[in-house]
Amino acid sequence: MLKKLVANRGFSLVLLSAALLVAIPGVSSAQMATSEGDTLVLTWEKTWNLALEKNETLQISRNNALIAQQRVNEAYSSAMPSVSLNGYFNHYFEVPQTIFTLPAAMTGTGSPLRIKTAFVSENNSGADISLTQPLWLAGKIGLGLNAAKTYREMSGYQVEVSREDLKVQVVQIFYGCMIADQGLVVSKEALQQVKNLYQQVQDMYSAGVASEYDLIRAKVAVSNQKPAVFQMEAQRDLTYKALKNVLGLDVNQPIRLEGQLEAEAVGPEYDFRTASAMAMNNRVELRQLELQERLYEIQYKASARSWLWPNFLAQASWETSAQAQDMKIGKYEYLSGWSGTLVLQIPIFDGLASHWQAQQAKVNMRNAKLQKAQLTRGIELQVFEALRSYDQASQELEAAEEGLGQAEKAYSISETRYRQGVGTQLETLDSQLQLRLSKTNLLQAKYNLLVAKANFDRASGKGFKQIDREKP
Repeated sequence: MLKKLVANRGFSLVLLSAALLVAIPGVSSAQMATSEGDTLVLTWEKTWNLALEKNETLQISRNNALIAQQRVNEAYSSAMPSVSLNGYFNHYFEVPQTIFTLPAAMTGTGSPLRIKTAFVSENNSGADISLTQPLWLAGKIGLGLNAAKTYREMSGYQVEVSREDLKVQVVQIFYGCMIADQGLVVSKEALQQVKNLYQQVQDMYSAGVASEYDLIRAKVAVSNQKPAVFQMEAQRDLTYKALKNVLGLDVNQPIRLEGQLEAEAVGPEYDFRTASAMAMNNRVELRQLELQERLYEIQYKASARSWLWPNFLAQASWETSAQAQDMKIGKYEYLSGWSGTLVLQIPIFDGLASHWQAQQAKVNMRNAKLQKAQLTRGIELQVFEALRSYDQASQELEAAEEGLGQAEKAYSISETRYRQGVGTQLETLDSQLQLRLSKTNLLQAKYNLLVAKANFDRASGKGFKQIDREKP
């Protein structure tokens, strides 16, 4: 009984883990799968293509890469001239006046004359067009462009990272569904076996060659096996819903998988040294940190040039204006003029903000170097763990295949012995349990090997070199 409970619980944990390791990608495309009425038929290739097309996490990475390209365009625009058009209309409800004084020599009266007058009209309107062209902004335009291109490259690498992470997730959930299918078959087969045994014991009891205890024990075996079938049905439903979730399908959409849970007991083709070297060459996360360090370096240079570095700009403007005492705007006489200006700006003091920004960038540069060293060791550890898991899963599969053969033989012998009256019911029930355990172990070993291989490919960066760099 304890062995049965452990077997059911362990197998269920595999399925539940596969379901819980799923992200939430996007919506599927009917063009990528075959339909049988309302049932969607999916192979591994079709499932993977759906995830590549519609997975939301992958789409977000691609959108970020698109934003990065737009930032490059934005950086180019900073070197372009800016043009603005302004217009105004002003009405004085009380026209401001000014007083000026004529000297006594000019008045002929022997005393100065104070005159109050207005230099503006009651209504004033005008417009201007101004153009500003940066000539040199302490080299920060070029730095901004380099930063944008670097960020674009980082975003492109992130698309690859998201895709490789997604592949591991899809492997886990797709083959988790296959385990659920075959696990349910194993549970139903085991139920049918104990039912057959119960019928056999019942016939023997009727013939007087089996005890009532044997009959009760056989009936209990049937009752104990039924919950295992119910549990596997529930786990299968959960795992399939998780697959629908990862593909963005409605949870009530019927689907069917095509293919077999096949895995060969063959270990990794690389040793640790070779796999580590491959990972160092292929893992784009290392390249991302190098680019991050470059961004901090650019930030340091830009901040350092925000103090005492001159900026040169050229400006040109056209202006027109008119004044009148009435509101007959269409008859206003507008007077126009052009002007050009060369501007020199030298930031002298900004409260030391640029200085502290530069110091922060220097610290971030040091942190990027430390993070790269940390990531390098982390990747080596990932490769080591994935390599060991891959090799262990291969050995477990080989042992499981051998164990199943022995369990099938033992079950056949015990069944024959019991039918001939030289064996015991306990012997038959135990052989049935061992057979079911062996089938369950084989399924789990196949699943573990497929997942271990996917994790090894991810850790060693094997998939990265097969992927063309995605450009928005």
